[in-house]
Amino acid sequence: MSEELIKSVQEMLNEEKWTRETISSYTKNNFIELGSKIEAAVNENCISEVKGFCDEYLKHTRNSIIALYISGMLGLKEKSLDNSAITELVTIFIDNKKTPVVEYLCEKILDEDETNKFALRTLADCYKETNNEQIWEIYAAIVRLDLEEAEIAKLLAEHYKELGDTETSVEYYKKALMRFVARKENSHIKEVWSELIKLIPEEIDFFYLVQRK
Repeated sequence: MSEELIKSVQEMLNEEKWTRETISSYTKNNFIELGSKIEAAVNENCISEVKGFCDEYLKHTRNSIIALYISGMLGLKEKSLDNSAITELVTIFIDNKKTPVVEYLCEKILDEDETNKFALRTLADCYKETNNEQIWEIYAAIVRLDLEEAEIAKLLAEHYKELGDTETSVEYYKKALMRFVARKENSHIKEVWSELIKLIPEEIDFFYLVQRK
């Protein structure tokens, strides 16, 4: 069955080569259609064969959208450490300002790997551009995964303060403060320290802890 599937992928690649569909004409529907090939590779237990075929094709046609997507998504399903194909694909659409496509691709990446930092940060940029309220969930995931991320922790603290959720706001202000301290960014330290003094003046032990850092 893998031979038939590879043959059908080859036909799609040949059509791509001859029609030369432009980046600007791509929508997420194009990738939904490609999803059937990925599902077939999974169901027929031939992920490696199909991915290998696409990887070989990319050696000669490095900007093939179809090959990059199929290879990239199958790589994620294999838990491969090399995500260069899907990253390159997303970057192509970022460069061409195709935000809806970038959002879709990042969401598909996160379906397979919810800890993918590239997809999280790229999706956050998209959500910021489109004023999508889901950005706060993405920001929370970034802060949870990247233990050096301080600016976004501060943004989350300010967001929850505006919502009146003091407990969550304090949690993120503390994270931001400790991370700014680790980076010795004095202006940010002073700003966040002042906010926490107003919110939790009774937590003397915490402030002593920060001073010892």
